[in-house]
Amino acid sequence: MKLGMSSNKHSIAARLDRIPWTSLHTKLLILLSLGEFFDLYDLIAGGFTVAPIHLYYHVSISTSIFYTIAIFFLGAFIGVILLGYIGDYLGRRTVILINMAIMSLAYLLTPFSPNIYVLGALRFLAGFGAGPEAILVVDIMSTEFFQPSIRGNRLAIAYTIAWLAPLVVAGIAVFVLPTHWQWIFWIGGLGILSIIPLRFMIPESPRWLEVHGKYDEADKIVSKFEEQAIKEGKKLPEPIEVEVIKTKKVPLSDAFKGPYLKRMIMLIIFQFFQAAVYYGFTSLAPTVLYEKGFTFAKSTTMTFVIYTGYFIGSVISIFVIEKLFDRKWQIVTYIILAGIFGVLFGYSKSVALLETTGFLLATFLNLFSNTYHLYMAEILPTRVRAAADLLQYSISRLGTFILLTMLGSILVSLGPSALFLVTFVFSLIVGIDIAILGPKVTGQKVEVVAK
Repeated sequence: MKLGMSSNKHSIAARLDRIPWTSLHTKLLILLSLGEFFDLYDLIAGGFTVAPIHLYYHVSISTSIFYTIAIFFLGAFIGVILLGYIGDYLGRRTVILINMAIMSLAYLLTPFSPNIYVLGALRFLAGFGAGPEAILVVDIMSTEFFQPSIRGNRLAIAYTIAWLAPLVVAGIAVFVLPTHWQWIFWIGGLGILSIIPLRFMIPESPRWLEVHGKYDEADKIVSKFEEQAIKEGKKLPEPIEVEVIKTKKVPLSDAFKGPYLKRMIMLIIFQFFQAAVYYGFTSLAPTVLYEKGFTFAKSTTMTFVIYTGYFIGSVISIFVIEKLFDRKWQIVTYIILAGIFGVLFGYSKSVALLETTGFLLATFLNLFSNTYHLYMAEILPTRVRAAADLLQYSISRLGTFILLTMLGSILVSLGPSALFLVTFVFSLIVGIDIAILGPKVTGQKVEVVAK
């Protein structure tokens, strides 16, 4: 049954929002999750290799943090902006092919770095490729393909699959650190290379095609999903129309006009500071334990226990992201709790307390992360969503580069307690920002929220 011609009186957005979940959606979800798995793999790998690289190149811990982790985020800052613009101008699918190739190349070359500066350059390149992965591939594509009533749940599932990455990296680290840290990058690079062919199976975003006047292309993609739903015995309700504004350009300035100005201000403040809370722990946890006096072996096994909290938090978000109070207030709650557990982690000394507070901190960080990734993709219009979201997301990468460099120095000079007191202040700034300026979104259509 061909539905394209009979359905072309309806907008693509309206047709997408009425399609029930099908096996094609499941396939897409898995494909999106695979790329994010390796994005998270990279973020975690940097943290595990700081101390070994510090010994291998005979540099200080703070220098190793800068060239292994912080400079990665500087590359991500630039990559998010440039690749994000390409995503809005040439399409989402083009970018998700380019960025994986760049990441794989940088990963495979990193172990051959003759000095810390070449390693830093390759980490910058890896960040450039990884920059748009989370926001463009998982957040935006999920938002633009999935029904409003389930998109939060499905995005949480995608991130839960991807959040197996920390456990994989930690497992590898147990066997290869500290002397064979190169294997962490080789394994990651080969893994990324292996999924590049699968990226050709991801369709272009029909919403992006529609707002750029390419209705026939969008119609073919949506018709496949509609036909699959009927083939699986599911009903297609009559589409409920929403306003779709078509454009052949990418007017990023639109994101700073009318009601969007307030949202962009909120998002820029939010992104600059939230990343320091998140990556101040995620990227530095193994180094914090090392600085607290634990051996490589002990800090690695402790980190494995702590990082299970990320997976558990992501699993919990599957069941609560659509059912608790509005996502706005979920974000505020989770980030404040994460800040509190960060302080407790910083002051803890025993293995039991460090693993417990670290586990709870990781759990709330991922409840926060899964919720805000969906939130920020919902509150801007499709025609500028990739460019605007990636612009403000790039602020988080710039903020991480600046603040993580600062936090690395604080860790070395003042210790873990001071580091997590600073991130607690940042968590308060983020919570207040969202509470005052953030709109409510849960369960609404993308086009309605974005008005």
